[in-house]
Amino acid sequence: MIVPGWILSIGLSGIGLYLLIQGVKHIQKAVDSPVLLKLPLTQKNGQFDLPQAGAYSIWQSGRTLQRAPVKLLAPAIFDLQTGEKLIVHPTFSTVRINNGWEGRIQLFTFWAKAGQYRLELTIDASTLNTESPYFLEIRARRPGYILVLGILLLLLAAFCLLTGLVLPFL
Repeated sequence: MIVPGWILSIGLSGIGLYLLIQGVKHIQKAVDSPVLLKLPLTQKNGQFDLPQAGAYSIWQSGRTLQRAPVKLLAPAIFDLQTGEKLIVHPTFSTVRINNGWEGRIQLFTFWAKAGQYRLELTIDASTLNTESPYFLEIRARRPGYILVLGILLLLLAAFCLLTGLVLPFL
C-alpha cells in the first residue's frame, strides 16, 4: 500500500511543528534560570544566598553595542560562615544569549553548598568605566546537554517541516 504524498506531507509537518515547540522549550530551559545576584560592575562586592548545593555560573550582562570592560578576571567568592574561598573556573565554551538590546555571556562556573556567600571583584579601577551599564549575574548552572538537545530538535524540526512542505510538489 502506497501512502499518498499529501498524507505524508501533513504528518511530517505535524511532527516538525511538535519538534520545533519542544526544541524551543529545551533551549529556554537551558539558558533561563533565576538571578541570585545582580552586581553592577561599578561595585566591588555583593552578597547572595544559594538555596541549594550545586553548580552555579557567573554571567556578564548588559546592553549590546556599548563599550564593555576590557579585562575581567575571575572574581573571588567567599563563604560567609567559614570564610573559605571557593574555586572559580572559566567556562570551557562560552554561552551567549542576545535579544537584540541586551545580552549575556557566561564567563565562570563554580560549585557551592547552600548558604550565604560574598562575591568580590578583582578588577583594577582603571579598567572599569564608572558609568558601566554592565552587571555580573549569578545563576544556577544548567547542564550543557539540554542546550545541545534543543538545537538538535530544532534542526530535525526544520528538516521535517521543509520536507513536509516540498514533498507534495515532487
